[in-house]
Amino acid sequence: MEYDNLSIKAKKSWFVARLITTVIVSIILIVGVWFSIYNMKFKYAVMFEAPINITVGIIILLLLVNTFIYPIIEYKQWRYIINKDKVDFIHGIYITKRTIVPMVRIQHIVITEGFINRFFNLANVDIHTAGGIHTIPNIELEKAKEISEYLKDKISKKVEGYDVRID
Repeated sequence: MEYDNLSIKAKKSWFVARLITTVIVSIILIVGVWFSIYNMKFKYAVMFEAPINITVGIIILLLLVNTFIYPIIEYKQWRYIINKDKVDFIHGIYITKRTIVPMVRIQHIVITEGFINRFFNLANVDIHTAGGIHTIPNIELEKAKEISEYLKDKISKKVEGYDVRID
């Protein structure tokens, strides 16, 4: 059995989403520091100027690592396989997590697209079970539709002599 990878465009999607977050949080931090230390001249803020600036610098540095490095690592770690009796995916950056969802536990499937994913023609497949939601992120929209149809066909079952299709 060969695991599938996410779309190569997943790295770009994660990069853009994280870049937007990094820019917004950095602006808020820098404006907040400027306002509290340099503009308002709070009585005790000046004595904490260096630690505050160092802390803001470290936060921005971590955000930049999250923006530029993590999408590459995350893409290499993410893989999934769907066969007749289960959905199996492996993901994680520091800790690799393997999740196996038996077909009989799947309740319904949802395809979601955010505005960034829509720009890259990507979608997430959300697999709903009684225990929660399991997501295969950033796959090509057509592939997401194929997976959704395949899973819908697999989870169709007979209940008390009636055909029941779970959508």
